Amino acid sequence: MKRDYLVFDPRNGYPRGKDIFYECERCGDIIPSQPEDGIGCTCRNIFIDVDAGRVSVKEATKFSVFK
Repeated sequence: MKRDYLVFDPRNGYPRGKDIFYECERCGDIIPSQPEDGIGCTCRNIFIDVDAGRVSVKEATKFSVFK
């Protein structure tokens, strides 16, 4: 799968869409940016709280977004 990594400013929110994914560079997990239920990566660096509409990233230098 070809990955087009996105450049963005997290102060303006995290990109999301059906074809956008979050990658944790600590544990290697890839999670969809629009999951149906709350989800996080294995090491808990990334967590998406669907009910609150919130994305939490503990270590931003180990976080990437791609299409």
